Amino acid sequence: TAIAQAQKNSHKTPPVHMEACAGQASSAHIVLVHGACLGGWSWFKVATRLRSAGHRVSTPDLAASGVDPRPLREVPTFRDYTKPLLDLLESLPPGEKVVLVGHSLGGVNIALACELFPEKIAAAVFVSAFMPDHRSPPSYVLEKFVEGRTLDWMDTEFKPQDPEGRLPTSMLFGPLVTRAKFFQLCSPEVHSAHPSLCSLREHF
Repeated sequence: TAIAQAQKNSHKTPPVHMEACAGQASSAHIVLVHGACLGGWSWFKVATRLRSAGHRVSTPDLAASGVDPRPLREVPTFRDYTKPLLDLLESLPPGEKVVLVGHSLGGVNIALACELFPEKIAAAVFVSAFMPDHRSPPSYVLEKFVEGRTLDWMDTEFKPQDPEGRLPTSMLFGPLVTRAKFFQLCSPEVHSAHPSLCSLREHF
């Protein structure tokens, strides 16, 4: 598979949320991809430590996430949702490669990126993330997760975006599920910032 092929490559300066460390010509370029309802901001502690270690780090906001201005209705497909990451990879000059790191739903985003740009990926790292296989549709792992009822969704909101049902159902993590299931180890400032930084996400 392209994900397996991707296990050998690294480097570049991206257009989004990137700070290069001067004098670190041999540093890796690491792209951190956030999970559902979050944004690139969720990697701020990890990104800071990686940059301090001399690496180049990108934390793109996926479409309609973080500070990305697109309304959710303009992101009808998973590929549209992944477009900021795909644009970042497409902008890399020939021969330059990155280490992709995906968390949670971000695993499906980096899997898609590996399929489309295998020559630009040094490695793909799945951190507590969904990992599609090469035989089933990408949505298969998500469907199995929902069917398995492994997560108590608590105050997560699922709402139709349009009366006709043409657009995917939207999803938004509420403060209870966020504190209990996702941010339980985070500092108080992260909890206080959460309502303004989280966004609606489509249930693809």
